[in-house]
Amino acid sequence: WGIEFATQNRERPFYMQLWMLLPHATLDPTPEQLKPFEGQGPGNGTKHLGANQIYNASVHDLDTQVGRLLKKLDELGLAENTIVAFSSDNGPEDIHIRNASHSAFGSPGPFRGRKRSLYEGGVRVPFLVRWPARVPRGKVNDKTVVAAVDFLPTLLEIAGVRPEGALDGESMADVLAGKARARVKPVHWEWRFNIAGYHANKSPMLSIREGDWKLLFNPDRSRVELYDIPRDPYENTNLAAAQPSVVSRLM
Repeated sequence: WGIEFATQNRERPFYMQLWMLLPHATLDPTPEQLKPFEGQGPGNGTKHLGANQIYNASVHDLDTQVGRLLKKLDELGLAENTIVAFSSDNGPEDIHIRNASHSAFGSPGPFRGRKRSLYEGGVRVPFLVRWPARVPRGKVNDKTVVAAVDFLPTLLEIAGVRPEGALDGESMADVLAGKARARVKPVHWEWRFNIAGYHANKSPMLSIREGDWKLLFNPDRSRVELYDIPRDPYENTNLAAAQPSVVSRLM
């Protein structure tokens, strides 16, 4: 669909939002997609598949399809001034979830938490942007906190459109152009439901990130955790007791 849409609208500005199913559970790659990863199963030539084999085959197919779209933009002569943003909605699924128990091989890297958790492993996701006309190639920004709520104000500014009212996010147009800066508005998260898996991943229900500080707490204050993310990105050292004024302000 994305290739067809870009082809049909190549003569005018367009906005395309592609929600790819992969790697959301349930994963069921075809034999052809599995073949390059045969050595990752419990045994070659058997009917049993490994979770890493299923997951990697699925992600490889996702990569293939995104590659087809990028190639088409190149062929249409649109690549130079087309913004392509690639991201995810949350951290990797937990293998304790029933429809992912055979395939949840995704990793949050060194971070604590997975999908549904408000720890970094659940909310810190990839964000890649290709825009040759303005985005510096190969630049890595590990300072600016960007959230999905920033997409709308960012794209409006780039398009030269002034919003009629206040927006929740903030424009990151200058960040895309190469400026690394702290965000102005805080970011909030909420998850009041079950968090699968290991106890270390079970975060409090509410969270806010402002500057270097990240506060997590339950509405009844039964759990209060404060972390200095740049210095403690793995959320091991709870500073709530040592920084009561910060806790009170962020609450």
